[in-house]
Amino acid sequence: MPLLNSREVSFLITTYNRKKELIFTLNTLREVIGEEGIYIWDDASTDGTFEYVKNKYPEINIFQNKSNEGLIANRNQLMQVATTEYVISLDDDAHFVNPKSLFDALNFMNDNLDCAVLAFRLFWGLEEPKVTGTAEELYRVSNYVGCGHLFRMKAWKNSVENYPEWYHFYGEEDYAAMRLFRAEQMVFYFPKVLVHHRVSLKNRKKSAEETSLRTKWALQAAWSNYLIFYPKQKAWFKIMYSIKEQFRLKFLKGEFSILMSICNAGLALIENRHYRKSLDLRFSNEELNAYLLLPQAPIFWKPE
Repeated sequence: MPLLNSREVSFLITTYNRKKELIFTLNTLREVIGEEGIYIWDDASTDGTFEYVKNKYPEINIFQNKSNEGLIANRNQLMQVATTEYVISLDDDAHFVNPKSLFDALNFMNDNLDCAVLAFRLFWGLEEPKVTGTAEELYRVSNYVGCGHLFRMKAWKNSVENYPEWYHFYGEEDYAAMRLFRAEQMVFYFPKVLVHHRVSLKNRKKSAEETSLRTKWALQAAWSNYLIFYPKQKAWFKIMYSIKEQFRLKFLKGEFSILMSICNAGLALIENRHYRKSLDLRFSNEELNAYLLLPQAPIFWKPE
């Protein structure tokens, strides 16, 4: 029997041309939840992912785009089709090291109705950590990471509704976390659940073109969050400080392409201004100060 009830919780996975990694992840979920509790959104893969999953895992709910729409759009679509009280978001190259601890996570959510999200303990590395235990205690945080977290669907529908698809790659979790904070819904770091994200920075080095593109969207998303949620003067101060840091950390060390990324991020910020104008989510100074006092959810590269 699977550990979790698929009528209470669903697993949401987006994927694109990573069939091998996805299959590994699905096999780790066999004892965690029934296939009917897994939802996959395939972003128009060309490596046979959709056909393979349909044939080998017939009860899994898998959907496929006709053309590539991007990670954030896929995540929104998964949140729309899920019908359970809770959803667990998991990357296609990640798995649970101690799945039985998910019981504790669900019990915590059931006992704490003002908790919207549990951010799991994330370990990034190619090899599963030899040390899996931790002395860390649960505590409230300001954000969560998409790779592995538990979301209360009622909080999503009432306070978030959608991730901003115009962010493209990054920043959507911070956007959602700030919306939750405004709605007095909390995010907690829950270290009992350990997720192994099977990645390596060394092996994930991008081409110069892709790095520049990702930097552009990362900056645009961060700046958009400032302009949406921060008081105006503080938002522009943060943007100027961000640009200064890019010069200090990259341009002065010979990464001259950062100039193009900054310019492109600025243009994207202007192009997407109509999205921001439709949102009325700005913090007061007191709210912002309270939000910034919260620590961020950690990511570990070494077991701790």
